[in-house]
Amino acid sequence: MSMQDSFNENDGVLNAKGHMAAISQRNQQIAQQKEHAAAIRKQTAELEKANRIEADRTKIEQQRLVIEQQRLKAEDADREMRRHQAEQVKQLRNLMADSFAALERLEKLRPAN
Repeated sequence: MSMQDSFNENDGVLNAKGHMAAISQRNQQIAQQKEHAAAIRKQTAELEKANRIEADRTKIEQQRLVIEQQRLKAEDADREMRRHQAEQVKQLRNLMADSFAALERLEKLRPAN
């Protein structure tokens, strides 16, 4: 083997080693990118989950507000009904007092036997 052949062989080996190193480095970069992409997917999934939880909380709070408004309306209706009942009782008492007063006047007008 000549010296030129030896140089060519060494040059070929060095080129192959350089090419292999470049491939190895590229494979490492790809692996890092995959890890980074996986971390981003995981973070995205966690954010989506947090968003769903927050949306559920918001929906529940809206439902709670509707229920609270209905409760307040029911309380208002109950108070109004009680006020109306109290007014009716007052009117009935006045009517009864007027009726008894009218009966007493009639009793006084009635001739004694």
